[in-house]
Amino acid sequence: MSQIAFYIFRFTLIVFGFLCAIFAASLFLNLLWLGSTEMIGSDGPFLYSTVPVFAVMIGYSVFIPACILILFAELTAWRDWLFYALGGAATAVVIIVWKWRPQTEDIDTFAAILATGVVGGFVYWLVSGRSAGLTLPARPTDPRT
Repeated sequence: MSQIAFYIFRFTLIVFGFLCAIFAASLFLNLLWLGSTEMIGSDGPFLYSTVPVFAVMIGYSVFIPACILILFAELTAWRDWLFYALGGAATAVVIIVWKWRPQTEDIDTFAAILATGVVGGFVYWLVSGRSAGLTLPARPTDPRT
């Protein structure tokens, strides 16, 4: 595989991993939100409309911090699941402080968003973080040549 084809493949895998991560984070946040209300049994199809909306909001909010984290991980070829889970949590903290600027101490909301970041980071690792690195793997040399 040529280097350009490898870069295109990595970019596609990164975008797909990011999309999977924001949809998983959205589903997790929706389930936390629905679990704290009385709508679990009555409004199951409600998730079909709220998960994509939350995913768009999450993706919009975390795009810049997640790009910085993904770029760092790709340049250093960091493949540890804990790095991505903690990176997702750190991204969630950045978003809470930078975008929302909380005025009150709502620990439940903070914990839910922090856990959502951990889930998003872990799902990103599952999809594309395990193979992070912007270089082709070295080919084994043939001793016969």
